[in-house]
Amino acid sequence: MRTAGTGSKMLEYETILRDKLTGSRYDHVRAVCTCAGELADLYGIDRENAELAGLLHDYARDMHPDDLLRIGRARKLVTCNVEEQVPVLLHGPVGAVLIKEELGINDIQVLDAVALHTLAGPGMGRLAQVIYIADLIAVGRDFPAVSHLRNLARENLDKALLECIASTICYCLERRQLIHPQTIEAWNFYSIGNREEGI
Repeated sequence: MRTAGTGSKMLEYETILRDKLTGSRYDHVRAVCTCAGELADLYGIDRENAELAGLLHDYARDMHPDDLLRIGRARKLVTCNVEEQVPVLLHGPVGAVLIKEELGINDIQVLDAVALHTLAGPGMGRLAQVIYIADLIAVGRDFPAVSHLRNLARENLDKALLECIASTICYCLERRQLIHPQTIEAWNFYSIGNREEGI
């Protein structure tokens, strides 16, 4: 159960986000917050952390690409040329840095979940997995496979994670977009793991 202090903090963060994000983006983070909380309950993950990470995952999403790149370079968050070409891919890692510095959030699981919610990554913790999935399936998302992914997320988190990564890669391929090597690493990591476990 959320304490009064935690609830008041969430309200404070919501107020901050209303000023930082577009209206549609704010609606999205609220939807991800709700979805993440539901998944957390299903899989025995701390609901407060899931809701917090879900709410804050797009903290830096509406920043100008030049600012994302500037901060990314200054904080040594740029890992490859893909981020130089598509700076929006830095909004997760940059957001994690900013919520730590500006909001005083130090929980490493929450910070990792925010940092990894777009690109995924090998060896993600359960909270990061939930936020990655919730970002893709939350209310408001509308693409052909979303109903399947929503059902799968409530049945088997490991299968859902792999299918969500596959969906992201297919989306990029269909549109001839660059694919970040970290996402490929995540696909290989979880694909091998699932094969070994017979999933």
